[in-house]
Amino acid sequence: MTGEPIVDAEHQELVRIINQVGNLHVNDGDGATVGQLLARVIRYATDHFDHEEALMARIGCDLRHADWHRGIHQDFAKQISAMHAADNGLIDAEFLLRFLTNWLAYHILGVDQVMARQLRNIRTGMSPQQAYEREQREGSDPATASLLNALSALYRIVAGRNEALMALNRNLDQEVEARTRELFAANSQLKVEHDKLKVALSTVEAAQQQLVASERQRAGVEAQRALQQLLAQIIDGDPVPTLVIDAQHRVTHWNKACATVTNVSAAEMIGTTRQWAPFYKLERPIMADLIVDRVLEDKVDAYYKGKFRPSPLIAGAFEAEDYFPHLGASGRWFNFTAAPLRDEKGGIIGAIETLQDVTERHKAEDDLRQYQAHLEDLVEKRTVQLGEAREQLLQAEKLASIGQLAAGVAHEINNPIGFIHSNIGTLEKYSADLLGMLSAYEAAAKALPAEHAAQLAAQHRAIDVNFLREDLPSLIRESKEGIDRVRKIVQDLKDFSRVDSSQDWQWANLHRGLDSTLGIVNNEIKYKADVVKEYGDLPDVECLPSQLNQVFMNLLVNAAHAIGDKRGRITIRSGLAGDMVWFEFADTGCGIPEDIRQKIFDPFFTTKPVGQGTGLGLSLSYGIVRTHNGRIEVDSQVGRGSTFRVTLPIRQSREAASDKP
Repeated sequence: MTGEPIVDAEHQELVRIINQVGNLHVNDGDGATVGQLLARVIRYATDHFDHEEALMARIGCDLRHADWHRGIHQDFAKQISAMHAADNGLIDAEFLLRFLTNWLAYHILGVDQVMARQLRNIRTGMSPQQAYEREQREGSDPATASLLNALSALYRIVAGRNEALMALNRNLDQEVEARTRELFAANSQLKVEHDKLKVALSTVEAAQQQLVASERQRAGVEAQRALQQLLAQIIDGDPVPTLVIDAQHRVTHWNKACATVTNVSAAEMIGTTRQWAPFYKLERPIMADLIVDRVLEDKVDAYYKGKFRPSPLIAGAFEAEDYFPHLGASGRWFNFTAAPLRDEKGGIIGAIETLQDVTERHKAEDDLRQYQAHLEDLVEKRTVQLGEAREQLLQAEKLASIGQLAAGVAHEINNPIGFIHSNIGTLEKYSADLLGMLSAYEAAAKALPAEHAAQLAAQHRAIDVNFLREDLPSLIRESKEGIDRVRKIVQDLKDFSRVDSSQDWQWANLHRGLDSTLGIVNNEIKYKADVVKEYGDLPDVECLPSQLNQVFMNLLVNAAHAIGDKRGRITIRSGLAGDMVWFEFADTGCGIPEDIRQKIFDPFFTTKPVGQGTGLGLSLSYGIVRTHNGRIEVDSQVGRGSTFRVTLPIRQSREAASDKP
């Protein structure tokens, strides 16, 4: 708590809101409820920020602190407003809970504590400038500062993940929306063409009716010819590809549109019975032929199985759809409709067949199916990647926590160990002096009266002075060795965690890092294997030392686990090859079978029983080595052991050296 009543009360309300988010996550709340909580957080945080800024203005905090504090408020408002603006189900309760918890811990434990300390100093008479400068000098203790820095970094990572996820989904939504518009336009065009076909069929039907009426009114040959010419003009001018056959299956009409799509002229077709030739390689009836022969319903299934249906527009007509690979540049899809032509008595005197090019519709449907498959594949890949990223982030957080814990333990132990080491040295000197004095007293005791000499001799035997004279130096020597060993373990912990160095690229002695890692994992190895070092002469390497220590640890622990009940050997070699350095970790363990050797660097792959391995050790090691522009290779024989070889460049490229891990 800060000690400021209004600030602490509003902190408690923010904690209650976060608890509601936690309950929502546990009970699988829906997106609408998450959106309501986001809106509530925005409103309450705005009021809370206004109260804090008004309090700093009223007490008179230094403007440098007030501006810094206000910037943190504005950054949070920007992040939480971006989540609320998305409003499309991208932010779930679990993510919101993680985000708010990390931010609030950082805000209460860090930012507001800085403000509260300055307010208290100003109230006790210190000027705003003095209070600000004192805070800059002293601040919080190193352990708290380290924790707050970790919370701030985690909050930034979560916020960055949020922005990346929303950007990815916005791009996917835009692609789907654009593709939907294209498909809608294609379907609209198909509807227009269908409407044209309906009009054309209606025109043909009207022409048939006009022909029958004309035949009833005029029986002369000239009238018949006139009607045929009219029908020919109607059909030939129709934009829908159309052909007509008579009762003897002869082609009587083959309009321009039909000639265009088939690349066969009317002159080649009219008067022949080769209406099948433009569509099929071998002679077979088309749908119009089946109508003329009055066998359509009996034989249509033999030629158009699964491709036909009765026409919803014309009685006795059928529709079918098929693909003709030899038409056009890359084949064409046609939807064709065949209908009977009847005389005044209802007898069939011919048939008319129309074609509609639906190639673009099929292409659009194929594209849509492929696009949907692509989207599903992309979503699946993204889901796997996000899952992997989440697991790796959790593992990285755990490793960072372990490193901080190790650093804290090393720091806390280091000072008392120093005191003990110094005191034992002094004790060794004092004991030597006392033993020397005891020898002097023993020499002087010979000159004492017999009664006193006997008393001293009895006391000498009671405490066994000779044994103390021999055992005391040995005890002090063993204590010094134990303290030296503890100091080395503490130093190994500090070297392994690298808490006294930044996470920037730096030049480091990798042999030293490897030795400190061996000290850390010694308890894992010493009961299973002997460690043999065959180090070569290596220069310092530009790297991220703590990350490479993690690689060394994973490889050493894996080597120890690979060795069975019989004690084995782990050999560590290093060497220089041009502008590269290399390390080998060879064990005499069980080896890796060929069928799983290609999977060992995959995330979450493990051969250990459930609950004994995450499958992330080698995957993280692989990623770290790749970050260093190096490579990691394995050579293994079942029953004889495995050798992992890590190769790293001595100097990183400018681009790699400028990147943060």
